[in-house]
Amino acid sequence: MRIFSIIFLSFVISSTVFTQTREITIPGLTLKNSKGPNQLQELTSFKLVKDSTALNKDKSKKPEKKYQIVPWRMIAIGSAGAGVFTAMHIYYSKTWWKNKEKYFKFAEDGYYARNMDKASHIYTANAFTVTVGEAFEWAGISPGKALLYGAITSMAYETYIEINDGFAPIWGFDWIDVGCNIFGAVYPFLQNEAPFLKNFNFKWSFKPEWVSRKISNKDDLLDDYTNMTFWLSISPEGLLPKSAAKYYPGFLAFALGLSIKNASHTGGSGNAYREWFLSLDYDLNKLPGNSDFMKKLKKILNFYHFPAPAVRFSPSGIWYGLYF
Repeated sequence: MRIFSIIFLSFVISSTVFTQTREITIPGLTLKNSKGPNQLQELTSFKLVKDSTALNKDKSKKPEKKYQIVPWRMIAIGSAGAGVFTAMHIYYSKTWWKNKEKYFKFAEDGYYARNMDKASHIYTANAFTVTVGEAFEWAGISPGKALLYGAITSMAYETYIEINDGFAPIWGFDWIDVGCNIFGAVYPFLQNEAPFLKNFNFKWSFKPEWVSRKISNKDDLLDDYTNMTFWLSISPEGLLPKSAAKYYPGFLAFALGLSIKNASHTGGSGNAYREWFLSLDYDLNKLPGNSDFMKKLKKILNFYHFPAPAVRFSPSGIWYGLYF
């Protein structure tokens, strides 16, 4: 799994209120000297009322945020990013890229995980894009540009890893991985363009064994797919008719999960098989807390699938009172 580090800080942006005056014209109505003073007074009064109404409407508009880069925040993001990049490069150099080859090769390297690693690529690129985008927005960049820079950063980093995989002894450059990375990074833009897609979100969870390392193989922590589950979370509230949606608890969602058993790229995956789950889920974005800080915190935490009741429906049925 392409791990990422969440760069998240508090967000403060100043905003200003602006108003504008608009002149009202009345087509087909002209003033001539032959008209009496009463008509002139009536027309002038009418125009003033219109101007006043337009001004009041402008004042009722929501304040428009102005974005300006805060240098020290950009420096903080750059420093944190450089630190994470260096740490991860050292980690990969001692694990995935150890004993690198002198030649570059292509390979489809997902068989050992039964292509579950493709779900990992989509999820990680998606979470990377949003998290870095939130960090750039905190630094004073407008939301649209911040998300774009987040996507560029995500794809650049994932491509860097893929190129190095091309020189690794048991890996290779995989075009399918690249495609999954691009899809994950672009998905937030698709959600903005088609709000219907906001009802479908990618999540990840891990079993306690992932931390305690109580597994039988010697895979590194990031490739321990046996103890990970990737989820597609579905929010019914946005899919129901408006008449029914108002009665539905917005925070309650459902998730389709994918995991795997007996997978190992070091010990072999001859007996590996996929597991499919259906679980309750929580849409944290629908929980209370409307401050900028809480909105961003909920958005980041919503990439994790918190423990919930679940049922495994393939390859056989198993009920879990609480599935991690």
